[in-house]
Amino acid sequence: MHEGCGGRHAPVTGLTMTPATTTPAMPATETPPGSAEVREPALGAPRADLATAPDTVGRRAFPRHGDDGYLVRHYHLRLDWKPATGRVLSRATLTVQPRRTLDTLSLDLSGLKVTRVALAGAPAGFRQRKRKLHITPQRPLHAGETVTLDIDYRGTPRPLGIPQLDDDAGWYPMRDGSRVMSEPLGAPSWFPCNNRPDDKGSYRFEITVPDGYQVCANGRLIQQRAVRKQRTEWVYEHREPMSPYLATVVIGRFVFDEQTGGPDGVLIRNAFPERLAERARYDFGRQPQMMRVLADHFGPFPFDVYGAVVVDEPVGDPLEAQTFSVFGSDRVDGERGYEDEVVHELAHQWFGNSVGITDWRHIWLKEGFATYAECLWAEASGGPGAHHMVHSHLADLHQADQDLILADPVADTMYDDRLYSRGAATLHALRLSVGDERFFAVVREWYARYRGASAGTEQFIALAEQVADTDLTGLFRDWLYRGPLPALPQGG
Repeated sequence: MHEGCGGRHAPVTGLTMTPATTTPAMPATETPPGSAEVREPALGAPRADLATAPDTVGRRAFPRHGDDGYLVRHYHLRLDWKPATGRVLSRATLTVQPRRTLDTLSLDLSGLKVTRVALAGAPAGFRQRKRKLHITPQRPLHAGETVTLDIDYRGTPRPLGIPQLDDDAGWYPMRDGSRVMSEPLGAPSWFPCNNRPDDKGSYRFEITVPDGYQVCANGRLIQQRAVRKQRTEWVYEHREPMSPYLATVVIGRFVFDEQTGGPDGVLIRNAFPERLAERARYDFGRQPQMMRVLADHFGPFPFDVYGAVVVDEPVGDPLEAQTFSVFGSDRVDGERGYEDEVVHELAHQWFGNSVGITDWRHIWLKEGFATYAECLWAEASGGPGAHHMVHSHLADLHQADQDLILADPVADTMYDDRLYSRGAATLHALRLSVGDERFFAVVREWYARYRGASAGTEQFIALAEQVADTDLTGLFRDWLYRGPLPALPQGG
């Protein structure tokens, strides 16, 4: 998510825009429908040691959300959407693996009525209370076994209020469609889930809408099919591990574009309202070049597909939904005036999405990297250098309160501009301390080791010291765990 802390910079020159090709509907791939398997994270510790071990150390930012007693390996979500009312008739099929013996399994779900629950095909008792769905199986569920849950539910999804942030997130009805922007806690507004950032599963979406509407969701579109008179089902699959808050469905009227010139094997497709399409093609036209620049710094792009969807109403800050970032019409000006946000959400695909966080206390790890990516792109594309941009961040930080603890923010500072700026400055301080070669070796190893999994601040510190072969205790203490803003290391 972008909070506008990257600093607006003028459109930069020096790179050639990649032309887009327009198609009336997004082509489906040849991948057959069916449940997806979760790929193990590359070049690192196995998923059993990482993503299957939710963060249980210390204070959790939102302890009432999620449950560390089980993992959801796969979500199969079927939604039938009615435009006149915004109501959905839904079935969620979850593949669940307990981590300990469970007599009751509790999922997060808010504002929607459950009508039936079955576990391994057998009816299961359930009750809904305070944004939770408590399921009572006919027998205890044992650690390590794999069970399938079918949950039928219906209602009119609405965004979920988050009092700690004085905000909301989730499923938003629109004038002619709907959008999902769930960071950090909004996923239960539209499907039952284990609402933790460190519980990742694969996804399949089957979304039925009236003819004339288009659907965007995570992963690749594998099928469009007429299901009954004047209604079409759009089927997407995303096989990579994904946190619930990154799942999205956007329903509206779009034209689909594809871009060329990105990394080999990565489909780049965008969805724009027709009235904004020409300007949007220009504003998002350098995504392929951005992907190549960031891949040079971070490592290979983590997914086989990416793009941006622009909804036909203003929404403020965009969201880095996995493989399909969501922007509002207020981010389309035909002048690339929001290109820092375009690269910010793209960078999250590496850091925040593929390399997830174990708890929201570690949000600086994803927002710091995404904000620093703005600096890297500006430098690569002929704009101000990273060093110059970090000094601009520091100038703003010096004018602000010095009470932010970056590695352990309180809820109302998690989306503070200071966290974004100080996160980027912390990474630049590390770069100045160890030099470019070792710094980017740290970044690439961080991505390689935890790709498809989740990690926190302590793991990042340990990895940085190991790869850089340097004691970084003082640097991380001052930048991460103390409020006053330290000076950049010598040479900065």
